[in-house]
Parts: sequence; structure tokens; C-alpha cells
Amino acid sequence: MPGVPLDRRAMEPVPTRALGIVLIAIGLGIAVAAAPAAFAPWLYDDFTLIKQSVLLVAAAPTLVGLALTGEVLPRQRGLRIAVMAWVVMLVLSMATALDARGSVLGVYQYRQGFLTQAAMVVLFLGALRLAAEGLPRWFMAAAGTGVALCVAYTLVQAVGADPFDWWIDTSDRAIGTIGNANELAAYAVVWLGFAGLRVRGERRALAVMAALAAGAAFVVLESESRSGLLALAMIVVLMPVAWWLAKAPWARFGPRVAALAGGIALGAAASFATGGLDGSATRIQAGVARQETSGSTRIELWKGTVATIGASPLTGFGPDGLALAFPRHRPELDAAFDDYDLVAQSSHNWALDTMANLGIPGFVALTAVMVFAAWGSVREGRRGASVDAPITWCALAGYGALTMVNPVSLAAQACFFVLLGIAAAERERELPRPVSRIRLRAPVAAMTTAPAALALLSIAALQVAADARADDAWTATAEGDFATAAAKYEEATNLVPFSRRYASEHAYALLARGSTGDTEALRAANDAYARFDDLFGMESGDAIARATALIGLGRPESQVRPFIERARRLNPHGVYIDAYTAILEEAARNGGTLRYVEKDRWVAVTPKPSGGN
Repeated sequence: MPGVPLDRRAMEPVPTRALGIVLIAIGLGIAVAAAPAAFAPWLYDDFTLIKQSVLLVAAAPTLVGLALTGEVLPRQRGLRIAVMAWVVMLVLSMATALDARGSVLGVYQYRQGFLTQAAMVVLFLGALRLAAEGLPRWFMAAAGTGVALCVAYTLVQAVGADPFDWWIDTSDRAIGTIGNANELAAYAVVWLGFAGLRVRGERRALAVMAALAAGAAFVVLESESRSGLLALAMIVVLMPVAWWLAKAPWARFGPRVAALAGGIALGAAASFATGGLDGSATRIQAGVARQETSGSTRIELWKGTVATIGASPLTGFGPDGLALAFPRHRPELDAAFDDYDLVAQSSHNWALDTMANLGIPGFVALTAVMVFAAWGSVREGRRGASVDAPITWCALAGYGALTMVNPVSLAAQACFFVLLGIAAAERERELPRPVSRIRLRAPVAAMTTAPAALALLSIAALQVAADARADDAWTATAEGDFATAAAKYEEATNLVPFSRRYASEHAYALLARGSTGDTEALRAANDAYARFDDLFGMESGDAIARATALIGLGRPESQVRPFIERARRLNPHGVYIDAYTAILEEAARNGGTLRYVEKDRWVAVTPKPSGGN
């Protein structure tokens, strides 16, 4: 490339560079094989936590491997700048987050915290570097392992043989190894992108495409996901456009379309045999007839998120900060918000989530990464780099469309960024490696990244150990053993001090114990909420709980009222906020008694009559 000096020594196949490539391959193999398949019914968070831990494990060798290769950032100038801007906005949003400590791991259900998003950056860069060097032959087998295990467990659910009784609200639909029906469909859509990877032999390539398409159709139909079905249809519609854009030989188009269509038909037939096709048809009919309110609730979520973004458009509220910011800044909303305080951990729109969490500049940076990666792939595809690249483009586009109406899942998102990195590598391998002014020798590079890698591995292990204790605490709470619950939540908090949920549940278990008449437990609950406020900052429910503890301790109204007012400020449009805080105000004036409501797992306050003792 004219004007770009080459470092000839750096281009030599030195052992350290080869070791780096091996480490990257190991990390990416873990990400695509284990993350989609991993779940642990014995954990408190049985799906998402274990996937987050797997991604941290995958990111550790990938990070060290990138350092050893001497090329962490892309060679493509535009893509390199976009990636750096993405990382800068991720760090900046973390530094200015509503809850910087809790943003390390993210909130309970989706866990899109700093470490998760940093792992996605590492996986993208690792896939880019590995594919530029040449994907190992076994990589497709690793991806296929994740797909096969997911399909197998979906089949187990489809035939009614699931040994676990999941509490998840979509458990009447298949959730596979993912944990949510629509997120399962998202993974099924994005895995079709693996059909675009180079496979030796024409017949083998067509067989892989047919198998992936069959699995995708079966899983989407069993999940009964309307957005998943639309995404599959979008892939089919985009295929001839992508083929034309790539200037690929039309002689190969027919066999590939036939393989994909045949696979989809086979998957549909399998779903018909297990009954999933009927469920999907019923949901489609219900959606067309507008018999459900989920669509309008989703629109209300978007409206509330847009208002939230407007409150901090430059840096957002931190990784996974939407959950904290949404109740504070949303306006009055309709649909499900009329009936209860809907927890908005995600807006069900990746673009809006990104703007709320990383700010509008963060969204622009991430979009630029995708645009530059796609442009590089299309540019090389038009030069005949890969005949099957259009299949990957369509799968990535279908997945992107699906994330505009659904929350993102860790496993599907990891596959997306791996495939995006592989697509970007089509352009990467055509560019010479520029001389780096700051080039670390292999031992220094390893020592620089090894502590971070060890930290990732440690956090991954500690998360699992802590969540097992949290599951014990949940069981103890159900049995009314609040002392054990508090002790177990405290153990979990000590193991993973970045978890907002464990610390909050620990304080609430003490409050529940105090509601039985244990004054010392009430004092401990009050102290625990004070520490929680210092470390994480309160939500409206936490402020109500602190006020409840103070009322139980008989503290004067002047100490209680600030937390009641704070609860209102943190959730001004909550359905029950005005009515319940009015009860707390009466109890703060006249005194009140606490009781634990087992059905709702809630410590309620009953004010004493005016002038009562």
C-alpha cells in the first residue's frame, strides 16, 4: 500500500505471534461453543450469569493473544478510529455512570455491564485478527457445537421432556439454552451467518447451510417468536440483493438458495411434528388481530427511553444504566405502565439502549464500527474474496433488525461481534501491517495484559460461587428463614462486591427479619442500606425500604421524610408511589408496625391511628 511503511520483521511468523493466534482461537472457540449452550439450573441467575462468566473466560486468552500478535487494533484506518471511539465512550460512560460500581457487571437480567461490553470489543478484535490470519478448520465445529446443543435442548422442551420447571414468563414457549424465547430466536437468526464461512468442498458447504437453516427454522418456530420469523423472512428477501451487491457468480446462487430453503422447510416440518408450528401460527394471528398489548407496551418503552436519553445525551447513564435512569426521567406512560411499575432493564431496542447507556456519541461510534466493517467486507466481496459472504451479511442484517424490537442476549451478541469481526477481516488481510511507533515486545505485552486476563478469570469463577450462595438465600427467604438468607446474601456480596442485586437483597433480608420484631436486625438493615447508598446509590424501592426500617425503629419523622421524598424523586410516575408514600408519611408521623407479606415478599407498613402508641 503506497505511503505505508512496512515492518518486515513484524511480518515474520515468529513463535510469539503464532502463540497469540492460538490463544485468540481458543478464546473465540469458547465464546461460540460454550456461551450459547451454558446454563445452570442450580444458580440464582440460571442463564445469564453463567453466560457472562463464559464470555469473561473467553475474553481472557483473546486479550493476551491480541497483545502477543502485536496488532490489537485494525489496520483499516476508519475502522481503527471507530473502535477507539467506541472504547473511549464505554470508559467515559462508566466514569460518569449513575452507579459506576454496579455498572461493572450490569443489572440482573441482561448483564450488559462494562465487562460484558468490553468482552464484546475484545471478541470483535480477536475475530478480526484471527480471520485475517486464517480461521482454523475446527472453528466451524466449535460454532456448530453451540448451535447443536441449543437445538437439542430446544427439542427437549418441544417434546415436553424438559426436566426443569422454569419460572420464566415465556416458559410455555421454548427458551432453549438461552433463557428467553425471543433471545433464543435472535441466536437462531445470527448463527445463520456461520454458513458464510469458508468450508472446504462445495457439497459440504451446502450441507452446512442446510443444517444451520433447518436448526434456525425449528428453533424460531418453537420459540414462537414473531420478530424471529420476520428476521428469517428478511434474510431470504435480502439474499438476491446481497448476491448482486457482491457480484458473486449466479451459477452458485441457486444451489445455496435451495440449501437454505430446504433447510428451512425441514425445520418447519420438525416444528410441525412437535406442535410448535401451531403455537407460532396462533401468535401471528393474535398479533395481526391486535389482541395483545405487548406492541403498545414496547412503544411506550421506547417513548420513555427517548425521554431518558434526553436527560444525558452525551455520555448516557453508564453501561446498563438505563435500568436506574428510566424511572427517574420517563414521562407518564400507558399500556402495561398503567397497571404496575414495569421494570425497564432494556428498552427492547439496541439502538436506544446504546444511546441511553453510552450516550449518542457512543451509539455513533458503535454504528461506525459496524458500517466500516460491513463496507470492508462488501468491498472485498465484490472482488471475489468469498462467494458465501452475502449469507453472513444477510444474517447480520436480520439479527440487527430483530434487536430493534427485542433486548439483546449475551450469547447472540457475542456471535454477532465474532461474525462482524470475521466479515471485516476480508479487507484486513489485504492491507499491509504498518509500523507501530509503540510496539511492545512479547514478554512486556504478556505482562501488560496477563493481570487483566487473570482478573477476568477470577471474576468469572467468583460470580458462579456467589450466585450459588444467592440461590441458597432465595430458598431460605421462601422458607421464612431470613437470618440464613441475610447471611448468604452477605457472603455473595463479599465474593462479588460489584453486584448491586446481592447488596440490595442482603439489606432487604435483614429488613424482613426485623419485621418479625428483631430490633437488632432492623438496625443492621438500616446500616446496610446506608452502606448500599454510599456504594451504589438508591433506587426508589431502596429508599422506601430505608424509610420502612427507620419507621420500625421508631425514628423521628425528620429522619424518615427525606427517604420518602427521595423515593418519589427516583420514581415520580410510579403507579403506586403516591399512595404508598402517603402511607409511609402517616406512619412516620404517628408510628407504624411492620409485617412481612409472604405472597409479595414485601415488608409492608401499617400506620398506627392518629394519637396511638
